[in-house]
Amino acid sequence: MKFKKSSLIIAGVFSLAVGGMGVSVVLAATTINLGSANTYAVLGGSAITNTGASVINGDLGLSPGSAVTGIPPATLNGTQHIGDAGAVQAESDLTTAYNAAAGQSTLSTISTELGGSTKTAGVYDSAAGTFGITGTLTLDAQGDPNAVFIFKTASTLITAGASNVVLANGAQACNVFWQVGSSATLGTNSTFKGNILALQSATLTTGANVEGRVLARNGAVTLDSNMITKATCAVVPPAVVIPPPASTPVVVAPLMPPLISVKKVPSLVATLPAGGGTVAFDYAVSNVGTVAMSNITINDDKCSPVTFISGDTNGDLKLDVTETWNYRCTQNITQTTTNSVVVTGQANGFTATDSANAIVNVGVATQAPLIHLIKTPNLFVLPRSGPVTYTYTVTNPGTVPLNNVSVVDDKCSPVSGYTGDVNNDNLLDLSETWAYSCQMNLTSNTVNTATAEGSASGLTAIDYALATVLVTPPTLPKSGFGPDYTTASESLFITAGVFATILTLFAIRKKQVI
Repeated sequence: MKFKKSSLIIAGVFSLAVGGMGVSVVLAATTINLGSANTYAVLGGSAITNTGASVINGDLGLSPGSAVTGIPPATLNGTQHIGDAGAVQAESDLTTAYNAAAGQSTLSTISTELGGSTKTAGVYDSAAGTFGITGTLTLDAQGDPNAVFIFKTASTLITAGASNVVLANGAQACNVFWQVGSSATLGTNSTFKGNILALQSATLTTGANVEGRVLARNGAVTLDSNMITKATCAVVPPAVVIPPPASTPVVVAPLMPPLISVKKVPSLVATLPAGGGTVAFDYAVSNVGTVAMSNITINDDKCSPVTFISGDTNGDLKLDVTETWNYRCTQNITQTTTNSVVVTGQANGFTATDSANAIVNVGVATQAPLIHLIKTPNLFVLPRSGPVTYTYTVTNPGTVPLNNVSVVDDKCSPVSGYTGDVNNDNLLDLSETWAYSCQMNLTSNTVNTATAEGSASGLTAIDYALATVLVTPPTLPKSGFGPDYTTASESLFITAGVFATILTLFAIRKKQVI
C-alpha cells in the first residue's frame, strides 16, 4: 500500500491521542522572547518583599513601584533596578511576552490538576481557568533541547507543598512558560521549573525554589527563604567532524563545555571599625575545566570599574587551563556591605558562569567570613545516559575559621560527607581544603548549581558554583534506506503511524457527518 506525501504532512502537524475521552490536539509552541526581562530572576510591578535568607541568582527589578524590603538579608547575585530605565523597559518587555504567550492557541483544554502527569512540548490551556500541581509534574522534551512548553491559565497557578516540576529527556527550564491571568502561589518547600509571567502578583512560600523567573506585571512579588535561579539554556555546541579513512563511517563528536571559577577577597581590609573608608577587592579568575575560554567578562554589582591586573601569560586573550587572571576594584564603603561578582567565559558555543560574594564590616572590629567553592564533574560529556560524579572543593580565603560549613546541590543529592578537616575540630580553617562528592544519573544535558555556606562572627558566607554536563551520543550518517529512513523497522513504524492517523481522522469525520 502507498500513501501520498500529504498523509505524512497530516501526521507531522497533529499529535493525536485517541482514548475514551475522544481526541485531544496540542498545538506546537513557539518560544517566548522576554527581551530585556531575560536578565531578571525577579521582576515586580508594585512591590518586592522578602523574609529570610533568600538567594536571587539574576537581576531584580521593580517598576512603577519603589518599595523593596528584605534585601539584605536576601542575597542578590545580580543587579538591582528600582524604578530606573532598565526596570521600566523590562516591565514593558514582560507585557509583550505575556501577550505573546496568551496569544498562542490550543485546540483543546486540559485538566486543572497537573500533578501526576507527563506533558510533552506544546501549548496547554486550563479547562477551569486555573492550574494546580500536587505531587510531580514531568515535562518530557523527548530528546529535543529546544522543546517549548507553554501553560496558560486565565486565573491562578497554585502549587502544593513539596510539589515538584521535573524536566526529562532534554527539557530546559528556559523553554517553559507559565502565563498566569491573575496570581501565582508556590507551596512550601516546592520545586518549580519555568518562567512565571503573572498579570498580578507572585508569592513564594517558605523554602519554595525556582529554576526560571518570577515576573509580575502589576502586583507584588513576595519571597520567604527561597532560591530563584534565572534559567539559561544549555546550547548543544556545533559538532566536530573527524575526517575518516576512505571506508570508515564519519563519527560526529561533541565539543567540551567550559568551567570557570572566581574567588573574591577584600585585599586591603575586611573591616572598618572606625567607620567608612576605602576597600580594594581582589578577584582571582581560574579555568577549572579542560578547554581554553575567550570573551572573559567580570562584573561586580557594587564596585566599578573592575580592572585587569595580570595572568594572561601568553598574551592570547584566552583564559587557558593553566592560567589564573587577577583583577582589582577599589570602592569607598560607608556601611556594612555585601557585594557580588559574576564572571563568564566562552568556549565551543557554551558560556560558563560563576559568582562570588564578599562582606565588609563597617563600625565593628569583627572580621567578616569568606568561603570559596569549586565544583567539577568527572565527565563533561557522556556518550549516553549514565552516572556523573561531582566533586566540591571548599576553601576559606578569609581571616577567621568557619563553622556550620555545608554544601548542597540543586539537582544532586545527597552531597556526601567531607574530607580535609586535618585537626578534626569541625572548623574550616584557613589552611584547610574540604572535599565533598555527589553522584547522579544523567539522561539529558544538565546545568546545576552548588551552594557552599559557612558561618563566623554571627555572619554567613555564601559561594556558588555551576557546571554543565552534556549527554550527547556521537552519530553516524544515515545510509541504506534513502534520504528519509534509516532502517526498515523505522519505515514500518512511520507507515503504521500514518495509517493509524488517517483511520482516526476518517473516523472523526464520519462521526461528524453522522
